[in-house]
Amino acid sequence: MKYYFIGLPASGKSTIGRELAKDLKIEFIDTDKYIESKYGPIPNIFKEKGESYFRDIETKTLKELYDLDNVVISCGGGIVERDVNKEYMNGMVVFLDASINEIKSRLGEDSASSRPLMATNSIMDLYHRRHTKYEEFKTFKVKNQIISKAIKEIKKETNRICKKKK
Repeated sequence: MKYYFIGLPASGKSTIGRELAKDLKIEFIDTDKYIESKYGPIPNIFKEKGESYFRDIETKTLKELYDLDNVVISCGGGIVERDVNKEYMNGMVVFLDASINEIKSRLGEDSASSRPLMATNSIMDLYHRRHTKYEEFKTFKVKNQIISKAIKEIKKETNRICKKKK
């Protein structure tokens, strides 16, 4: 089984994804960390090459991870900015839908330095730009909540979908 986590910055993709992978005893990959290990810090990529170049790298990363199985992949918040990326998500696409207030609280004051788009966009800007896309990409949506409850809900939805396909 393969899971892709999508959602706004600070919606819990990495945290819940890592815990789900641990629970299922499978690999966890954070696409932002994967990209940084190959290309350097994301803020530098945005500054030196621009957002379009970064989005090219995201698509390339999804292609590189396409053949993996038994993995949880936490995607960057903007992975839905390119429709083509949906073609490279061959698994359960879980939209973690956290409230705007919760996201603002998690982001705190220093988000602009580590999250380049937050320097020029508010979380509401990103919400309006991406929310419909998250809905289009998703296999199912989970309201971000207590980690253990979210994992339980993800496993329940996965089982329901898998039974339906048989």
